[in-house]
Amino acid sequence: MRWRCVSAFWCVCTLGGFLCLAPGALAHGIVGKRLFIEPLVTQDASPKNELDLPVWEVIEAPDGHTAAFNYSVEKKLMPRFSVSFDNSVVSFTPNGRGSVVGFGNIGFGAKYALYRNAAHEFILSSAFDVEVPTGNPRVGANSSTTLTPGLLYAKGFGDLSAHRILKWLSPLALQGDFTLDFPIKGDSKSAPSKVPHVDMVLEYSLPYLNAFVRHADAGYSLEEGAIRKGHSLRAIAGNLFPFAEFNFSWVPGDAGIGLRPQGFIRPGLVYVGHYVEIGAAAELPANSFTGRSVGAIGIVDLFIGDVFPKLGWMIHK
Repeated sequence: MRWRCVSAFWCVCTLGGFLCLAPGALAHGIVGKRLFIEPLVTQDASPKNELDLPVWEVIEAPDGHTAAFNYSVEKKLMPRFSVSFDNSVVSFTPNGRGSVVGFGNIGFGAKYALYRNAAHEFILSSAFDVEVPTGNPRVGANSSTTLTPGLLYAKGFGDLSAHRILKWLSPLALQGDFTLDFPIKGDSKSAPSKVPHVDMVLEYSLPYLNAFVRHADAGYSLEEGAIRKGHSLRAIAGNLFPFAEFNFSWVPGDAGIGLRPQGFIRPGLVYVGHYVEIGAAAELPANSFTGRSVGAIGIVDLFIGDVFPKLGWMIHK
């Protein structure tokens, strides 16, 4: 959400620079032969060691212009369990008034992988997040403590690889979550209602296509922790994941009566390297209630367990 030309230029330069410098990709978030990306907004079902710094966003909403710089860290404590912390710095410019800059609320989370099926490239996890009202209400931070239970999933289409024609769809994968915000504290005038969220990502893995459909990429090695080795443009292109992310919430309508859907469709591209994932997408409002202007969002996701191997420790393996 920032000044549009500047944000677009920053996105292109950052993405291009990191793509040129990043080494080959690590087997991160793998279930069977499937590597799932870290989505921009949707929660990843895989417990992991990661630092998202930053997730930046630029949106022109009906009530004003917002620029957000979000950051989060997740630490895996057991093979199936991780905890997380997140916060944001937000600049909000209401229509016809000056901008306000402040911190968003602090969030804490926990995630547990309930079920994994490597053969069918499927994982199902539960999540529980707590948002503490430490942020500035003038930039949109809620004034209530909010509990958010959720169910997260990811499924690869590798089951289609046995079919002569449908095998070309096997690089596809779905990731998604279902969450519900429960406000539990705050004054009655400003406390939000229960808000359901539904998020989904449809992605296409070029590494999967080259290795398991075309059988044209001898550099792909799950065992050695790499998607594709090398630093050439061909190696970089072989680690790309085009995707479309769909993010929807149901928030109180006019006068707080009923719930109205708002959300974004986010088409974009992600590169997964050995130490980092870099991605960017356009933000297309799904309806007039969300807004009418196109925004932008980007992510730099650092795999801290690989950058700093000592941080990969766990309480129990």
